[in-house]
Amino acid sequence: MAIKTSPKGSNRVNIRKTLKEHTYLGCPLTKNRSPWCFRMCKPNADGSGFCGRVAPHGFKSRIQQGIEDFKKRQ
Repeated sequence: MAIKTSPKGSNRVNIRKTLKEHTYLGCPLTKNRSPWCFRMCKPNADGSGFCGRVAPHGFKSRIQQGIEDFKKRQ
């Protein structure tokens, strides 16, 4: 039994690959598929952004933390 071939003489196999679970699709707020954060969302109390990843704009540097502590003591 022979395999049916296309008129061009080659077989075409269509395999649809799905995305892996760890694939990052981008910022859901801006609908952008870039891997970086645009820092537009307000982070949750646990420090995660709207997309569920750790929001880098939710952290404070030691200088920012020092200024805030100084203002609290005043």
